[in-house]
Amino acid sequence: MSSPPVDEPTPAVAFDALATVRRRCLLAVLLERRDRSVASESSAPTETGADAESATDPLSLATLATEVAALEAGQPIVSNDHCSHVHVSLVHAHVPKLADVGLVERETDGDETTVSLAAHPLLEADWVRTLLESPVDGDIGDDDLLDRTCEVFRSARCRTACRVLARHRGAVPLDDLATLIAAREGADDRRLVDVTEGEVRDVSTDLEHGRLPALADAGLVTYDRDAATAALATDAPQWRTDWLAASPLAPIADRLETASTSLPSENSGSRRPEAASSVPDGVRGEFDVDTGSESDDDERDGSGADGTPSCWAIDGAEPIVERGHNIAAGAEDELFVTVPDDGILQQQCLERWRAAADRGVDVYVGSRSPQVRETVRAAVPDATVCEPQLDWLNFPADRVHHGRVVFADRERVMLVTIDDGGSNGSATDDTPSATAVTGEGPDNALVALVREHLGPRLDRLESTREGRESEETDGTPSPLPM
Repeated sequence: MSSPPVDEPTPAVAFDALATVRRRCLLAVLLERRDRSVASESSAPTETGADAESATDPLSLATLATEVAALEAGQPIVSNDHCSHVHVSLVHAHVPKLADVGLVERETDGDETTVSLAAHPLLEADWVRTLLESPVDGDIGDDDLLDRTCEVFRSARCRTACRVLARHRGAVPLDDLATLIAAREGADDRRLVDVTEGEVRDVSTDLEHGRLPALADAGLVTYDRDAATAALATDAPQWRTDWLAASPLAPIADRLETASTSLPSENSGSRRPEAASSVPDGVRGEFDVDTGSESDDDERDGSGADGTPSCWAIDGAEPIVERGHNIAAGAEDELFVTVPDDGILQQQCLERWRAAADRGVDVYVGSRSPQVRETVRAAVPDATVCEPQLDWLNFPADRVHHGRVVFADRERVMLVTIDDGGSNGSATDDTPSATAVTGEGPDNALVALVREHLGPRLDRLESTREGRESEETDGTPSPLPM
């Protein structure tokens, strides 16, 4: 089994230091005392002598134990037994641990040991200071749950697992999760298709027997061992705390907050947009994925605070191409597109796909046309070329060609159809007509539909780089079936 990766030291050190209520209370006592001293000095600059000096003196362990015990109990008066128990644990466990990582300093003079706060950047982090304002339970109402949360977040792999699950709606298969995590733990420019089966197996085993049960115990994920799936527990109280919203896990809290504010109110029949977007010319109206109906302009204008629809239809080749270019240009991690077998592959499209690949985006291009695949390989050598099977991705019905898809970061999507002609009711009108429906946002209904269908396929794609592709009889790499 592979070991979890070595992560940046600050989050690991922070969560380790904060993983017990007693250490949090110890730091909170010293931090509050230091802040009070600084405030006193700034508000009373003429204060001199013993008072000013005593405010910044190190605290004896006996006094510190009493204050920590009172903070833990939530009352100013505590028993001698409690204070004695706290004192022993500070001497033998908590003060040495915090001193080892440079958060506190201790001095011994004869039989007396004193403790003071060290100058450590971690203690200036907003999220740490916010958490230490409520050191017992961190505003989640359960000190044991907070202990388990900080303990599990010591692991870089656990934090990565939560980040990955936050980007997916519903449960994620264990092997898919392991693949995504392995890719993130590698080099910055690593592609999903570069992850080996051995790496997936090692990460999957570690997740199954260690990380996911620990995350589930902290209430942060739901883990179904029998089904081998995991999902983010979006209702966990930790995600709604101010300290976590400012912590290294902030992107998860932001994503959940965005999803929450995008949901309709009880008395509202319209959806707010999940993410701000630029609606191109040619917009025909908001498209309700749930009902399959199209609303008029007035309804669309009322769908969100900024008037931007969550899903909308586009008419005409020019605005559709513009929307496709915008989606490709905004891709950060992954871009999947399909090309019509009998369509014209525009040079501008190839340029944008190559630009995306050059900046480290995983680019997948699917087509059943050998000519299109050959063109893409030549123009975008880093792209993974796929061959969609006969399903909704590439199945022609009557004269309408389905299968034009642009899908970026699993958050922005456009589905395009082209009518061969005659759609205007005229038998002599043979002009092709292009129409698209598009949407964006992690919880957008159209995005979720496409993500659920395409996500497992993209996650399981094997490497198709030229050096690792199987060779066809004519010497050209065979496309990966999809």
